[in-house]
Formats: sequence, C-alpha cells, structure tokens
Amino acid sequence: MKELIKLGKTLWETPEPGYLEWKTHEILHEAFRNLGFQITPFPGMPGFSACYPLKRPLEGISLTPGDTGAVSGNSPGAGPKIALIADMDALPNPSAGGGGYIHSCGHHQQMTVLYGAARLLLEEDLGLVSRILFIAVPAEEFIDFEKRELVIREGRVEKYSGKQELLRRGFFDSLDCVIATHSSGSPKGRFMNSVVRMNGFERMNFIFTGRSSHAGASPHLGLNAQNSATLFLQACAFLRETFREEHHLRIHPVLRLSPNQSVNLIPDKAFVETYVRSSDSEALKATVEKLSLAASGAAQALGCRVERELTEGYKPFQVDPGLHYLAEKVCRETNFTFLEEEHSSASSDMGDLSQIKPTVIIGLPGSNGLFHNPDFRILDEEEAYIESSRFMAAYLKEVLRGGVAEGRFLPAEE
Repeated sequence: MKELIKLGKTLWETPEPGYLEWKTHEILHEAFRNLGFQITPFPGMPGFSACYPLKRPLEGISLTPGDTGAVSGNSPGAGPKIALIADMDALPNPSAGGGGYIHSCGHHQQMTVLYGAARLLLEEDLGLVSRILFIAVPAEEFIDFEKRELVIREGRVEKYSGKQELLRRGFFDSLDCVIATHSSGSPKGRFMNSVVRMNGFERMNFIFTGRSSHAGASPHLGLNAQNSATLFLQACAFLRETFREEHHLRIHPVLRLSPNQSVNLIPDKAFVETYVRSSDSEALKATVEKLSLAASGAAQALGCRVERELTEGYKPFQVDPGLHYLAEKVCRETNFTFLEEEHSSASSDMGDLSQIKPTVIIGLPGSNGLFHNPDFRILDEEEAYIESSRFMAAYLKEVLRGGVAEGRFLPAEE
C-alpha cells in the first residue's frame, strides 16, 4: 500500500489547469490499466471511466458507461450502477508566479483514493469491483475562463466544468448513484465527514467603461472607470447587511484593470468579477439583480457605462440521506469518527449531479485544511492515502449491499 503514497506524491507534483490535465490523465490512466481495468477516455478532454470486465469485450468495440462488457457477480450482463468520482484539476499558485499551479484543493488525494479503493476491492472480489465505475473528471474549479473558452471554441466541450459537460453528454444516465470525495479540514486523526448542503452560485463580470486622459495634465477630461468600479465595491459591502443568514449568501468581488494600464492615464476600463453564492435559488437570483442595479448606479454616478456578463455556475448540493447514513455506519464499523457538516458555503459541480442522482461527498482526513491556499499540504500520508482508500473500499461495499427504494439508497439489513 506504500505505492499509494508514491502515487499521491506524483500527482501532487503534476498540477495542471482544468481541461488541460493531460499528464495527470496519463499517470492515472496507466495506474488503472496496470490493474487490468477497461479504460474509456472522454472524447475531447482529459479524464476517463474505468471498469473491471470479468468478460473481456471484443477487440475494437468502444464501450460506453452503460455497456461495459462486464459480467456482474449479482446481475449477469449488467454494467456498473454506482460510481466513485475524483477531480483532476489544480489551482493557480500565487506563490510560484509565471502561471504555476498547485493542488491546493487536494484533488491529488481524491485521485489517489480513487485508485486505492479500486485496487483494494480488486484484491477482495472481482464480481464486486466490476459493479463500480471509477471516474476521473477534469475541470471542477470554476476558473481560468480564457483557457476554457478556447477549449469550447475548438468544439471539444460546451460546458465550463467537467461534470457539467458529462451531464450534457448523458454520461451519468445509467448510474444509480455517484459518490465523490474531497479533502477535509477535519481535526487530525481518524475523521471522515459528509456535507449535507452546499451553496450554488452564478459568476458575474462587470465591465466599466470610461474615458482616458492624462492623469496629471488633464484628469478633468477623463471618466475614471476605476472610480466607478470602486464605488460599486462599496455598494457590495453595504449590500451584505441585506443578506439573510438562512440563505448562506456570499459575494467576493475582485477589481482588475487592463494589463497595460499606465499610472499616468485615467483608467478607461475596469473589471469587477464575483461569484454570487447561496443555498437558495430565489435568493441567489434576487442578489444577482441587486448587484446589477448597484453596478449601474455606480457607473452612472460618475458618467461611465457598465456591461454585465452572467455565466451559469453550479447548482446547490443536497446529499442523499441514505448515502449519508451509510457513511456514518461505515465510520462506526471502521473506528472512524463521523462528522456531519450541515452546510458548506463553498460550491461544487457535484451540486448539478445531486439535482438528478443520489450523491454524497465524503471528506477525507490527512490534510491541514488550508484550501485554495498555497500553504495547503498533506500532513499525514498514511491517513490521507492508505486509510482513506480502505475506508472508501468499505463504504463502496456497503453501498453495494444496500438496496434502492424510490431512487434513495437504504442501509442493508444488519
């Protein structure tokens, strides 16, 4: 099992942006192929699904998620009905400079546990492991829009996130449930957690346009777009007191100027980008309109203009109660402490999946929990990679033992 620590370190050292995780793809692809898994790459983007076929498909036949060629131990001829999923992309590293990236959200841990759980189950029961689809998905972080828009313009994908793109393609249609993992900020030691709800969000970008002039000789001839944008930031700060606690609203605007903006010119362009996050769809929509009105007022107050760009983000996440219960049950049986996270103001494209399929996100131990921070690190490799893989293997077995009633997973009879 020490091989898992080596894989985790290798993936940590290979951080790549969303839809460009090609080295990561090769590392993980080779690891699963060496175990004998049937690999189905995703057309046009990094990532793949892996299943273990007890009955090898004929040479040259292309497999789809619902047609794996595998013979299940309990359901002859059926393909996998549950999936374990891991994200592949990394985040920009502000400490590195020069466009460097870092796995500061722990996606390298997710991928290592994806492989580790598959390997452990493979050693126990071929019939059981053939009922699970192991999925590596690109582009979970909703960033790097210029890079992703290039991929979209090339016609390789249509959506900004990997799971949204797979949903568009109907990839998950044949599955009964999807299980995800994430690094957890839980205390050090044998802790696992499951988040009950997460915020959804929309991305907003405001483009303020003024008029340039000499900042020293004739500032009165200009219209300062930066000042309008700054006034808008003040409005954002004042609007926060109108947010209701139960809606879990979050905004976090960032002001930018054109890359070639000179200090002796009145700025004629300024950009304010923010997410609007909420667990309530109607509150989210209302806040989008509040910000739009505030931006318009700030621009008009100083004689500037403003344009609004609205990009669909992620939907709110809601855990499946049965899958959540099974996580707690397996914790008891494996001597892990179970922590229920009632709400997270962060967002994930698992939210989109949770709208149509039973889903759960299992928080894994072993990190310092400093997410989206260049100081994020794995502190306990044994817990992060080996013990987490053992837990996920036990959890997947429990889910397979459980039944399905009206689309909800129930614990198996004890």
